[in-house]
Amino acid sequence: MLLPSCILASVLCLPSAFAFKHHNRTGNHTHFHGTETILLNHQSVQQPAKPLPLGLLQLNQTSISANTSFVPTVVTPAVPATSGTVDSTVLVIARDTTSAYSAYSGLNDRGIPYSVLTVPQAGAALPSLNDTTTHGNYGLIVVLSEVSYDYGTKGYASALTSAQWQSLYAYQVAFGVRMVRLDVAPSADTGTQSLGACCTGEQLVSISNASAFLQAGLNVGAGLTTKGLYHYPAKITNPKIAWEIAQFAPATADNITTTTTAGVINVINGRQQMVFFMPFATDWSLTSNFLQHAWITWGTRGLFAGWRRAMLNTQVDDMFLETPMFDTGENFRCSAVDVAHHVTVMAGINKRLNPGSNWWIEIGHNGNGNLESADPSGSDVVCNPGPIEYPDQIDTPLEFAKPLGSGSSIWPANASLEYGNYTLACMKKDPLLVWWQQPANLNAFSHISHTFSHEDQDNSTYFDVVRELTWNKAWLEQSGISKAKKYSGTGIIPPAITGMHNGDALKAWYEQGIVHVVGDNTRKPLLNADNEHWPLMSTVASNGYAGIQITPRWASNIYYNCNYADCVVAEWKNVSKGVGDMYTILGIEQDTNTRHLLGLHHDPYMFHQANLMYEDADYYTMSDDITTVYSLMEVWVETVIREFIRLVNWPLITLKHDDINASFRDRMTRDACKPKMTWDVNPTTGAISAVTITSTRNICSVPIPITVPASVTDTQNFATEQIGHDPLTIWVKMAGQPVTFTLSKPVSIY
Repeated sequence: MLLPSCILASVLCLPSAFAFKHHNRTGNHTHFHGTETILLNHQSVQQPAKPLPLGLLQLNQTSISANTSFVPTVVTPAVPATSGTVDSTVLVIARDTTSAYSAYSGLNDRGIPYSVLTVPQAGAALPSLNDTTTHGNYGLIVVLSEVSYDYGTKGYASALTSAQWQSLYAYQVAFGVRMVRLDVAPSADTGTQSLGACCTGEQLVSISNASAFLQAGLNVGAGLTTKGLYHYPAKITNPKIAWEIAQFAPATADNITTTTTAGVINVINGRQQMVFFMPFATDWSLTSNFLQHAWITWGTRGLFAGWRRAMLNTQVDDMFLETPMFDTGENFRCSAVDVAHHVTVMAGINKRLNPGSNWWIEIGHNGNGNLESADPSGSDVVCNPGPIEYPDQIDTPLEFAKPLGSGSSIWPANASLEYGNYTLACMKKDPLLVWWQQPANLNAFSHISHTFSHEDQDNSTYFDVVRELTWNKAWLEQSGISKAKKYSGTGIIPPAITGMHNGDALKAWYEQGIVHVVGDNTRKPLLNADNEHWPLMSTVASNGYAGIQITPRWASNIYYNCNYADCVVAEWKNVSKGVGDMYTILGIEQDTNTRHLLGLHHDPYMFHQANLMYEDADYYTMSDDITTVYSLMEVWVETVIREFIRLVNWPLITLKHDDINASFRDRMTRDACKPKMTWDVNPTTGAISAVTITSTRNICSVPIPITVPASVTDTQNFATEQIGHDPLTIWVKMAGQPVTFTLSKPVSIY
């Protein structure tokens, strides 16, 4: 697409019927949208919590530097629960909402209802734990850093009083509710002893015993870094009340030569708690996102309103277009050989993914690129009226809001609303399209429109945008691509994620049946500030037109204008001031994106056609010391999925564009219904024998997922799913009445 309209100008200057020079994928722009050039590794509205300064904490005969405290000594009367009901809502107790995120984010990832109590240094009242002696309001209590503050000469201590801890403990025993404590200093009250604070060097942490939370699907012994997570290695001194679930590896730089305890489960006078001797930071730490599944599964007993699903949705933009490479300026367009290789890639990776997995690549098509390849001079009568060409576009600021009705059309004035109706003879002059027209090739991928010519839509007119949509839709139909088994017709990938504040563009989208698009997580105005698992709905005030769903999408360090590793490294150093080589970048991508997968983020990932180059691609040596040729996209996927399957046994699933957008929309809808699960404790067995699902007015327009550790005696004809090693999910339709399920295997509260 980047060939000039005049080749050997004095001889072959034969303009197309629309009399404009060829449109370049990016034009000759010096500014590009951040979505396609720069990765912000913190692609979230959530801001990291600021750690408190360290203070001196006295533990018996040992003093350590800490910014938390140990578990206070409180005597709890052992009056175990025998009957009653308990709402499964989780109570999160933290210093502030920012630090609370590292507990509630994991709950929100699954859609588990929770409530946050923030406790300032002066203290705060506890919420009502139970309104009657037979009904508990919370099914799990999570405490971060003991809500500790530095009280001067007293050092760090909890802002909760002894009486409040007594109330929490008594509630636990009375209703069989578990407690999770994150970032605690070891002490005799947890059956442990501190071995100091750590570390100046690396010290890995891993799950050492998963028997109490097998449903979490965490691989025992899979070590992860503790860098940035100030922690407290321990040893167990009272095995009668403590048993290890997580351990720290030796830390040679800090003279720790043996494994030490990182987390324990306590059973103390009928009260159960899980304790981690390290902080959690789920906003940036892969380690925290991994370990949180241990405490969530154990604390909820694997029984909750919500579901656990990991999704890998990889979208490749710009199919059929050419792109100038960042480092050389040379134009590159992927070939049929390049794309065909990725059919083999998908098959091979699916064989190695965990049971139940189904991953594929989604392709965003630009039909004008097919015509430019078929008719590079714009003069072939077989290709009349020729490809659409126009002058380079004028750049706009990133979040430019175009006044309605403004702007100048750049599509040729004689381009009708109706498609150019190019001949198949013309289109098939492009070998890439011929490859795509083979059903087996087509159906190996999913497909979506990326607009016809890739015109940036920030300052586009309604005239232009309508044609970008209608012409590409017609081209997709004529080429046969829209006949694919996995085709999305009610959404698009906007070119360079533009048009998001152009009401004329959004109006054109909506009128042409486009109701959802993907956004860009590096741009906070395109993220839902209320919930990271919700899409953003356009409004007149923010976007110029209301009602378009903007679904979040991740960027990466695999840039749109690179096909070799050297190019990626050069651009990374140029725009992100990175230090290192391609393996450094892949390490960043591994940790960042495995974190997203373990955080159950379903946002698609953005790639581009140049990233598919395989014919002349680089060699890479992976963790198994095998050296192989990979495309840029392939090596990214390979790196991420290797880490994913090293850590968990979950299936990894892909949805096509329309379905993933529907999933985001349904998530927001059902959260508004405020679903809740209530446990029914059988008085004879002292176990949870049944659960009841409710919502606001017991009505919801979308099904509500619930997760159960085994099964139920009657699914009541509701849809169910159990993929691979994942637990059973039941999709409950609320029709005006609470819905109760009897568990096929009662869940003990002891």
